[in-house]
This record gives sequence, structure tokens and C-alpha cells, in this order.
Amino acid sequence: MNGDRLRCAENALRKVPEDYRKVDVANVAGRDRGHSFHRGMHIGWVWGEDQRGQVYLDFLSEHRHPGMHAKHYFPDGTNEPINTPGSIRRVSSDPAEDAEYERRFVEANRAAYANLREQGLLPPPGENLSSQEITEYLTTGNEHDE
Repeated sequence: MNGDRLRCAENALRKVPEDYRKVDVANVAGRDRGHSFHRGMHIGWVWGEDQRGQVYLDFLSEHRHPGMHAKHYFPDGTNEPINTPGSIRRVSSDPAEDAEYERRFVEANRAAYANLREQGLLPPPGENLSSQEITEYLTTGNEHDE
């Protein structure tokens, strides 16, 4: 198996407790993309290559608590964050200002969810764990079509 993929997968999975995953390093390294669901944890991954041909892993983990985390992992051990939706928003005692904060929060979260789906890190609407679907609804106001 490709050593670069194994190193990326090992670094990414290190952040997810073993008892909350059904996949191991070989599973992630051996499949170009995938989703795994276990004990309320969703893991999504997609492999890619940069312009120099270097492999990288886009990896997402989400659980109701502690939330969603996503990063690009590289074989040399470095990583870069991938934007994820926020779980809390700024508030104001001024109703107009608070409405604007909420609008920005919802807009940013909708864009983050759409980007993660486009990348393949999130499953299509309605195919995630119920707890994650609820979190998405609460932070975007989006209702999925049946």
C-alpha cells in the first residue's frame, strides 16, 4: 500500500478515538473516498493530488460533541484547516444588529456545508446521522427536501 497515503490516514485518524470509528488506517488509505458512521461519529474522506503530484487527504470528523473538524493532511505530517460551519454565533441586545449577526452566521454556515458536500466530505442531505442533520438544520435553517 502507498506509504504516503498510510502516513496521511494515520495522522488524520489519530484525532478520532478508536471506539468511535469502524474504519482503520488501511480502510482510509485503500479507498479514494468514503463515509463511516459509528456511535454518533461521522468520518468522511477524499484523496487528492496537488499540482506537484503530492498526495493529500481531506478528512472530516463530526460528532454532536465535540462538533465538526476538517483538515487537509500531507505525508510530511503537516496539515491545513478546512472551513467548517460554526456552532455558536455572536449576539447583540440591539434587534437589528442581532438580526444581521444571525444572517451572516446562517449564510456562512450554508456556504460551509455546501462546500464540504461539494468536496465529498459530507454525504448528501438526508443521508447523515440524525444528530448531524439536526445540527445542520439548527445552524442553517435549511430543511432538506424529501
